[in-house]
Amino acid sequence: MITFPPSLDCELGRFLLAHYRVPYEERRHTIILSFLPTLWHGSTLRFPLLYGGSRPPLDTVRKLIDYFDPLCPADRNLLLAGRDRQTVEADWTAFNATLGAATTAFAYFNLLPHRAIMIRPLSEGTPAWEGLAVRCAYPLFAGFLRSGLGLSASVAEQALGQIRATVGAVDARLADGRRYLVGDRFSLSDMSFANALAPLVLPGGYGGPLPAFAEMPTVAQSAVTEMQSHVAGQFALRIYRDHRAGEPPQAPTAPGPPAGGLGR
Repeated sequence: MITFPPSLDCELGRFLLAHYRVPYEERRHTIILSFLPTLWHGSTLRFPLLYGGSRPPLDTVRKLIDYFDPLCPADRNLLLAGRDRQTVEADWTAFNATLGAATTAFAYFNLLPHRAIMIRPLSEGTPAWEGLAVRCAYPLFAGFLRSGLGLSASVAEQALGQIRATVGAVDARLADGRRYLVGDRFSLSDMSFANALAPLVLPGGYGGPLPAFAEMPTVAQSAVTEMQSHVAGQFALRIYRDHRAGEPPQAPTAPGPPAGGLGR
């Protein structure tokens, strides 16, 4: 599977394949340079790209879900059935698209100005020459992300408002003590919410790189502390702990919580 290390979609791809118990080899590439292998192996610019074997290349997380979900045992199905399926599909849009885009915009706007702490997230695990390219031409890679995401102060402010609104809505859903967002078992609703919020709660087991809490600018630290204080934030941490097989999350104490992952 070809990935861009900090991408939220790539982390969701890792989460999905682990859940579906699909063995794979991850091949990490930095943004822009990732287009070469994805074009070669899948005739696409998109990632994550799962290729190989008898199946066609799958170049979006939704394609991974639609391909593997019908093949998995019924008790591991993420889309559920009946009316629950409708709720899951609505959550998929609200969490993966809306919340994920907001988290990505807010995080990149506040982190990209800090070259020293962002070189590693943009290049960790990539071929050595790609890491060198990021170090030598960081403004090019950062500028590509700013342009592609349409980042600005107002966009970041609106993104934080969207994050707060979504987290507040999930707080309300969890107020009755339910263990999962839909029905009585783990579903795509839980996975997509936990994944989309992960860069702002920093769960153990997150597969993508991100600057440590202590390295982050104050505005990012404040957002992490705020999101971790919510019932929904703690829910996202538990989903990672229980279903992503990561290290147990640590409480936010000075200088701050452990690193997690980022990106779209």
